[in-house]
Amino acid sequence: MVDNPLSTIFAFIGSFYGLVVPLLTLTFLTLLFFAGMSAQGAKAKAVGEAIICYLMHAVSVMLMTVGALPTVFSVFAGIAYTGRTYVALLLVFAAGGLLFLIQDQAARGIDAASKSVIEAIYTNTVKLIGNLITLLSALSLLLSIVLASFDPGWWVAPFVYLLYGMLLSWCTRDENDLAFFKSMQMATTMASKASRPAKMKKR
Repeated sequence: MVDNPLSTIFAFIGSFYGLVVPLLTLTFLTLLFFAGMSAQGAKAKAVGEAIICYLMHAVSVMLMTVGALPTVFSVFAGIAYTGRTYVALLLVFAAGGLLFLIQDQAARGIDAASKSVIEAIYTNTVKLIGNLITLLSALSLLLSIVLASFDPGWWVAPFVYLLYGMLLSWCTRDENDLAFFKSMQMATTMASKASRPAKMKKR
């Protein structure tokens, strides 16, 4: 039981997280906002919506990563989790995928001028992360082979990260933001449209 909660709130750590982190977040969002407004024809409200949309995009990718990577690790390493663990990972991945589809649909409703800069920043950030993960994991595999550091399961972590980095790099290989996941979303949309009964147009 805390005798004086104010002493915790106004302590150094409490002050740091309570003041510095929000200020840094506000500064980061302001810089993104100014960058988004630099595009010709950009609208302030739409730029703000684009910033929120692509930040939530990033959260959805993180959730899908958290839900997928441990499962892939368990497959290659031969480690079996409990059934509840697999269900929990599946729920995290499903939540990330659902959030991704929602934010992707929201991004389609924002005009191109307002989201162009924010989308470019987001896409190139994901591409940079993918390239770095690919480079570092490939280097880790190579160094393990050269140094003959063959501990049990030595290849699992760098190999899985190599696949993940290559996936991110492949998804952002062109100007389309995460084309692989967008193709999944388009396939889902087409399937839902195909399931609806065709309506006859009367002239």
